[in-house]
Amino acid sequence: MTNLLFTLLIGCVLVALSRQSGDHKSMYTCTKNEHGEEYCSKADSPSATESADDDDDGEPVFFEDQKEKLTIWDPVHKGFERKIRVSDDQEITMRTAAVQPRVFVIPDFLTDLECEHIKSKAMSAGLFDSELHIDKHTAESKQYTHGHAKTIFGDFTSYDEDFDGKITRDEFKKLAKKSSLKIYLSDKDLDAMLEKLKITSFEDGVITTAEFKTMNTQGISEYLSHKRETDPKFRDRFSEQAWLRQDSDSSDTIMVGLKEKVIKLTQLPRYIVDGMEPLQVVHYHPGGHYHAHFDGQDNTVNGHDKMECCHFDATSHPVKCMLCRYITILYFLNQPEAGGETAFPVADQKNYDHEEFRTRKKDDLYNLSEFCHNASLVVPPKKGTAIMWYNHHMSDDGWMGNMDYYSLHGGCDILKGEKWIANNWLTAPFPHNSHKVSLYAMTEDDLNQIGLSTIQGAVH
Repeated sequence: MTNLLFTLLIGCVLVALSRQSGDHKSMYTCTKNEHGEEYCSKADSPSATESADDDDDGEPVFFEDQKEKLTIWDPVHKGFERKIRVSDDQEITMRTAAVQPRVFVIPDFLTDLECEHIKSKAMSAGLFDSELHIDKHTAESKQYTHGHAKTIFGDFTSYDEDFDGKITRDEFKKLAKKSSLKIYLSDKDLDAMLEKLKITSFEDGVITTAEFKTMNTQGISEYLSHKRETDPKFRDRFSEQAWLRQDSDSSDTIMVGLKEKVIKLTQLPRYIVDGMEPLQVVHYHPGGHYHAHFDGQDNTVNGHDKMECCHFDATSHPVKCMLCRYITILYFLNQPEAGGETAFPVADQKNYDHEEFRTRKKDDLYNLSEFCHNASLVVPPKKGTAIMWYNHHMSDDGWMGNMDYYSLHGGCDILKGEKWIANNWLTAPFPHNSHKVSLYAMTEDDLNQIGLSTIQGAVH
């Protein structure tokens, strides 16, 4: 009885405290589990999930047809730490790295054995390029049109910033950067382009108006567009990957154990974790990166409100469905010699305007090859460390809500060595489709019955 009263008292105190503080905490009920670990969930009406009527045993009655809803960790404040027992023999420390979005860093979440096992399984499964692969010799032999471009690259005044009638190398590079391609050229890159297109006008360091009239600006436009699409340095993403199901082999205690740790870490209902996408393992070589992006999609724009979540509808995947990823957990499987940080460009940024950021009026801060350390939060890669963040808010009725635009993130360039990471994407429903079952939770027999032999992650 004393323990029960103490537990109830703790719960009441936490609720009271949550209502007194900011960040809309009054919307959540915070409590502690048997290990004394705090977590928060949406406060439900007692009649929806339990009965207060007196029964023989005096315990609440839970209706079996009522689904458990989502939970969300309270960040409290930046630097706040809490202990969580994720297995019988492992207690981790979860530190709040940002409040907007809710980002948590967990050192030593994975053991060396777990890291190496995941890497080994990925290599056995076979890794494939995350983007279209272009053969080096094919790229080198590509021919470009000769003529005058109708794009910005064919307009002399677009280059000539100081209106002196000459184009310098710096002015050329600035135009490439501010063009729609947002391509950042080094002197070496510029020299390679001039050599490829056989342009000699820059030999004295400038291009005059007379030289510009005969210069192959159409070739320049095509060359830079091709580079943006195919060159690993200029692509938004440069890596290779594999997908691993975590429930396909019950004898694989490491993969099964990781899933159990995710349940303890997130405090989400088991059926939600069962429905997460297969584990994505990503390998980055030197120069590898992934520019800033969102893991989820906004359900209120671009007609997404009429689309089904990809984890509910594989038949329309991937063009006519939307990514519904509530939580991302990223694991560092090794430590590169230099580079490879995970950056959140706008974390906890006051007065952040997503539309202004999106239009790139000043600099292309999405480009983490150039602006990695301009980000508000930069997490260095360390083997075994996990980063967990919420891509969406929670709705008022306890399901997935609107996207959190502060969750913009990406991977900075590998400067030396290689990087291995893995991603767990925990899918979740919006209120209108909370009755549906994730395809990822289905067995192979279930998938065969609906005409699907297998299902990988929603994005390759």
